[in-house]
Parts: sequence; structure tokens; C-alpha cells
Amino acid sequence: MNGVTVRAVRDEDDIDAPNAGNRAWYGGALMRDMFSVDDGTPAAMLVAELDGRLVGYAHAVGHGVAAGHRGVGWVNVLPEARRRGVGAALWWAVLEVCTPDRVKGVMVQADESDTETVDVALAHGFRRAGLHQESVLDLDSVEAHRARAVADRAPGVELRQLPDDATEEDWRAFAAVFHRLMRDTPDMADGGEPMPYDVLRAVMKEPWQVMGAWRDGRMVGFTALAVRDEATGALNTWMTGVDRDLRGLGLATALKTKQALAVRDAGWRSIVTQNMEGNDAILASNRTLGFVPSVGLRDLTFDF
Repeated sequence: MNGVTVRAVRDEDDIDAPNAGNRAWYGGALMRDMFSVDDGTPAAMLVAELDGRLVGYAHAVGHGVAAGHRGVGWVNVLPEARRRGVGAALWWAVLEVCTPDRVKGVMVQADESDTETVDVALAHGFRRAGLHQESVLDLDSVEAHRARAVADRAPGVELRQLPDDATEEDWRAFAAVFHRLMRDTPDMADGGEPMPYDVLRAVMKEPWQVMGAWRDGRMVGFTALAVRDEATGALNTWMTGVDRDLRGLGLATALKTKQALAVRDAGWRSIVTQNMEGNDAILASNRTLGFVPSVGLRDLTFDF
């Protein structure tokens, strides 16, 4: 398209810049971690230049890790560069990765309040799907909830992080629990492929990022954090899950509290989390701990 160039992201590119102002953006550092793995999974990180200026960003995963065995997509164009073919060029590049022979369709996310973006997506064949509530916890406030960092209502359950000297076997065992509990979340109600192990490890680099609930030597629940923005001290909940027979006992709240206290003491400043509307137990746990709603993230699906 005239004046528009789409190319692969380079190490020197500031991918936060073409996502400036987009409240649904998870941050360039976290995205680079996720896309740092070359394990054969069809994937791409892309930028668009308009007359030599970086004005758009996209990424794509042509593997059915999203709900309904869909691929993952993302397209954002700076407001001043819209309606000039940039978004269309990026979207076609996404579809070169998320092809019908690989995935059922593509799922993207948008700020629910960005009605222009949502309306454009709907006009181009997307459909509204789930809504995730993003919330933020200021870790300066977590001390008031210290009493909740125990599992009194779940006898025999111990809360502790992965050992500092966690082995490959430990990480593989955690990944198995992660995938088992992920399949039992509202996000995966329509099915989906497990996150590749190497991608999970690219995000979960250190044992302190995983706080587990253990009973008889077996992990029965966990909460895990990704590093969202080291410069600002922001972490992002990757997932919290508990075995079905131990739900309703306050374990999720205890896990989240214990981990929040630990990372606060290590110097981190905030935790961001995203939870699907209707996941009442986790949303209630977030409110209890003082998470403050920040943005609604609308899932949008495009099926072939």
C-alpha cells in the first residue's frame, strides 16, 4: 500500500511507541519475552512504517492457544495514522501466520472503551466474545491483608514458592499443573491448545514467580506472575488456579496474598491482572485484596 511498509520487529525497535495510549497493551518487554522462543510455532512480531515513521504494530501466533483453538492476533495503529491502510496491511500480515490450515480463526483484544477500534473490527467480520476485567494492585497496600496469606480452611495444604534451586523436572511438573488447571478455566471453555513449554518458561524465568499450594507433596494450586515492566516495578498475573475439590476455601486469595507480600518485600510495586467476566471467585478475591479495576479488555474473534 502507498507509503506503508510492514516488516519484522528488530531488536532496536521501540514496540511500545506504536502502542502508545492503548490501554489494552501488555507492554513491549513482556511481548518480547513471549516471542523470543523459536520452537517451530508459526509466529511473528511486526511493525508498520508510514513514510518512514513507525506507526503500527502487530503480532500473530498461528497455533490454537486461544479459546476455541483460535490463533492469537494483535493490531494497533497510532490514531494519527489511521484510515491510511496501515491497519489493513498489518492485518493481512497476521493472516499470513494465522492461516485456515493452522487455526479455526483469530482472537484479538481491544480496550472496550475504544469504540472506534471495536466498531471497525465488527464491521470487518469480527464478533464480540468474552470480556476480561483488568485490575491493578498497589503493593504498598498489601500489608493490611497479611492475615489472609494462610490456608487455614484447607488442612494439610502448604503454601510456598518453587524452590530456589528448581530443576528442569520441577519446572516440567509445574507446567503439567499449569496446563491441567488452565483447561479448567472459563477462558478455555471452548477448548484450546496448551501453551508451548518453551514459551511458558520464557515468561516464567525464576522460581519466585510461582507460588504453589502443596498437599502430600503434590501441587494442587498456584498463582504465577510475569514481569510486565521492570522499570516501573510492574508484574502481571499469568494465572491463578486451584484443584476443584479445594475451591471455595480461600486458597486463591491466600496464594495471591502470600505472593504479593513476597514480591512487595523484593521491591516490586504493583501487580496487574486480567480475569474473565463471570469468573466470580477470582474477581471476588481481587476485590478482597484491593485490586482496582482499570480497563475492560474485549475479546474479538474472527473465524474462517
